[in-house]
Amino acid sequence: MLQKTLVAIDVSETNMATVTRLDANGRSGFRVRFYCGDRRRELYLPGDGKRAQRRAELVATHCDELIKANSNNVTPAAEAVAWANGTEGRLRQSLVTWGLADPVSTKLKTESGSLLGPYLTAYIDGRTDVKPVTRTNYRQTRRLLVEHFGERMPLKAITAGDAKRWQRSLQVRIVKQATETTPAETMAVASTSKHTKRAKTMFSEAVADRLITESPFASLKGGDESNALRQRFIDLNITAKVLAACPDSDWRLIFSLTRFTGMRCPSEVLNLKWTDVLWDAGRLRIDSGKTGLRHCPIFPEVQEALGESFDLAPDGAIYCVGRYRDAEANLRTQFGRILEVAGVKPWPKPFINLRSTRRTELQEVFPDHVVNAWLGHSGAVAAKHYLQVTDEHWGNGANFGSPIASTAGPIPSDLPTKKPLENTVFDGSQGFVMTVPMTPTGIEPVLPP
Repeated sequence: MLQKTLVAIDVSETNMATVTRLDANGRSGFRVRFYCGDRRRELYLPGDGKRAQRRAELVATHCDELIKANSNNVTPAAEAVAWANGTEGRLRQSLVTWGLADPVSTKLKTESGSLLGPYLTAYIDGRTDVKPVTRTNYRQTRRLLVEHFGERMPLKAITAGDAKRWQRSLQVRIVKQATETTPAETMAVASTSKHTKRAKTMFSEAVADRLITESPFASLKGGDESNALRQRFIDLNITAKVLAACPDSDWRLIFSLTRFTGMRCPSEVLNLKWTDVLWDAGRLRIDSGKTGLRHCPIFPEVQEALGESFDLAPDGAIYCVGRYRDAEANLRTQFGRILEVAGVKPWPKPFINLRSTRRTELQEVFPDHVVNAWLGHSGAVAAKHYLQVTDEHWGNGANFGSPIASTAGPIPSDLPTKKPLENTVFDGSQGFVMTVPMTPTGIEPVLPP
């Protein structure tokens, strides 16, 4: 009896691209033929010899991968995408028409779409959705990129290795020259991380605009953006000196709001309006552009400065701080002068450390979720960036002890060092009394001899 043999046929294999050699009218080349959907497509690649044939076979492989990925609605291999989006001329137009390559961006024909400096400038100018201070931060990263690569470096010429070398150059970059008493300072890990993240953000838009196939900065990892070495606790003694040195009511209010309510300066402090001061409720209404609306108590320490500014405010005044409405105003420089008058050594991150100090103080008294609501950040953020271990904590820790420890008296300094007890048997009545050699038995039960 004749038996039929069933053979499974993979349809995708039957429609794989084919490569055919063509010689006609004095022209030599290879034809790559494949099916895109139910339509047959062809590409003609001029050339002769083994090298041209291998190139045609590679094109056929890429086309197969792109077609298979499109039909299965999955992401094609990166090599195939890079090849398709790296083609030009009629070949690129054909691939775009068939849905195998992205359309060519018109920006590629402009300097802002192909060169590093013009591209970064256009990107920053186009970020109208962020605050001026954020654009300033982007400009700082732009300066570091242009200093390293050059103003007219082609975007496509920057590799992942180049990006990594740029990041390493930031880690050893001198930001403060050495003096007779202090060594030179290099860029902090937190600063390097922030510049790396901004570079990744700026180049990700170049990928979205199809100016480059992939970002050379995509694989870079930033470090820890918290820096405990730059934290300072501004105690009440220093606080009193600074308040006394403030030249007017505006500065006394700026300092008091930052130090005692933990408001962000300058954004939240300068945007506080008199309608946000809820005197009867004893609260400040803080409409933060960063975290949204929240309320904070009018702490006793800030009442005097707030009342003074209210009494001196002209009729119709809107903002609690009357000056510094200009976005270019530099509060940090003026604050440095105030510290000089007060005879106080300037500390790093002057306004952030005031906010950090208040967070640390409030944490000692109120539950975590309450302080989070007042200051506008989470407990995790506070633990990473704001909470400090103060000198008082260290002092209290040295004097802390349980009742048993406190009655035992001081620890003698002449006690001999003892080794841990080994192979000791406990007899249940006199403590650890017998020391006998014991052979390890493993996990199996010991059988009688």
